[in-house]
Amino acid sequence: MHSIDLLSRCINWICGRLKDRNLTSEEEIERLAIRFLLRENPALCTPYEPEEFSTEEFLTSVKRALFEEPVSLSCFFPDVIERDEGTLHARHGKRGDPLAIREMLEARRVLDSHHIVRSILSKFFGVEGKETGVLLKFDRGITYTAFVSLVRELPEDLAYHASLPKPHVVVLLTEKTPLPFVAFFKRYSEEVRRSGILVWVADVERECIDPFIGYPPERELIGKFRNPQLATKIESLWRVNVREPF
Repeated sequence: MHSIDLLSRCINWICGRLKDRNLTSEEEIERLAIRFLLRENPALCTPYEPEEFSTEEFLTSVKRALFEEPVSLSCFFPDVIERDEGTLHARHGKRGDPLAIREMLEARRVLDSHHIVRSILSKFFGVEGKETGVLLKFDRGITYTAFVSLVRELPEDLAYHASLPKPHVVVLLTEKTPLPFVAFFKRYSEEVRRSGILVWVADVERECIDPFIGYPPERELIGKFRNPQLATKIESLWRVNVREPF
């Protein structure tokens, strides 16, 4: 079960983000809906998710509303386009959209990495992770929550992560170059520290994790990082009082 009002707010938020787009994908819509739940209904992100709410059913309802049973014809993608990279959904009669494939592939990368990150963190914390709304929860006396993200998404979502109980970990996926991380650190590292959020980086191919900003409150966990001193090294190398465009 889920609230009709919550579903309506989610669809409106997604439609606002896609107002200039002709194409999208199931992967992009699912990723946006997950981020909506993080920001618009934080009660569902805590370790006390109401039993009657099903995140999976909610995501299915969002995709159905945008692809099959329109809530609004101004935000409806009924046409199906098959590409080598995957399936896209288009507004009726529309085709051109240079962002659609990139957004699909980026969203897919996050969604596909979720179970790997859960496994990485389960080994790191020494307890099996549990799905709690859109978060992963690890209870080892101290309860850690975690959310998988991309470094380019984090600035927009930072305030919503800050509202969650601590310790809360934002797990970023690796990128092709360190430049997005350098830009993020220079502009947002102080805000992250003030909020108490922990930001770590997961390498899903090597199945390991490293600290980026912040260490766990339990000092015995630090040795479980692949590079335990990485956050300290980043602090000394990247600390520059410059605000760069992100």
